[in-house]
Amino acid sequence: MSIESVPVSNIMARDVKTAEANQSINAIAKVMSDNNIGSVVIVKSDDVEGLSGIITERDIVRIAAAAAHNSSLSSTLQLLARDIMSKPVITIDAGSSIQDAIQNMKLNNIRRLPVVDREGKMVGIITDKDMFRAIISSQSLVASISENVAIEYRPMYERLSEFIMGEMLLPGRSNPN
Repeated sequence: MSIESVPVSNIMARDVKTAEANQSINAIAKVMSDNNIGSVVIVKSDDVEGLSGIITERDIVRIAAAAAHNSSLSSTLQLLARDIMSKPVITIDAGSSIQDAIQNMKLNNIRRLPVVDREGKMVGIITDKDMFRAIISSQSLVASISENVAIEYRPMYERLSEFIMGEMLLPGRSNPN
C-alpha cells in the first residue's frame, strides 16, 4: 500500500456540509462552528451535483479582519456566500490517489478538495488532515513517502510534520476539516 495506490474515497469524509449561495456568512460560520469543520461547499439549490463554490474558515477570517479595520463587522457578516466564496470549485475524482490529491492541493494552494464520482456528483470531501491521519496510521503509507515526495511537496510535508507533532502532544485535538 502506498500513497499512489490508496484512493481518496477510502479516507474522505462523506458527510459534507453544504449551503446555498444566498445564505449569510453568519449562517455559514455557525454551520462550521456547530460541526467543528473548516469549510462549507456552496451548492446550487441543494443540488450536490451543482457545486458553485466553497467557503473556508480562512475566507471568513479574511473578511472579518477587513471589517475590523472598517468597524463594520455586523454588516460584513450579513454578506452572502456568493459574495466571498471561492470559485470555481476544484474537485478530485473518488478513484484518484492520495498522491493525486497532494499534487492537486499543492498546485492550487488549497487544503480541501470536494470528491466527485464519475458523473460529477459530490460524494465527499478530503482535507490535508484526512491524508495526514491516514498516513500516520499506516506504516506502509509512511514508508511510501519517499525523499522525492518530501522535497517536491515540502509545504505539505512540513504541515504533515506539524500535524504529527500535534497529535503526539494532544491526540485527537486537531480540527477535522
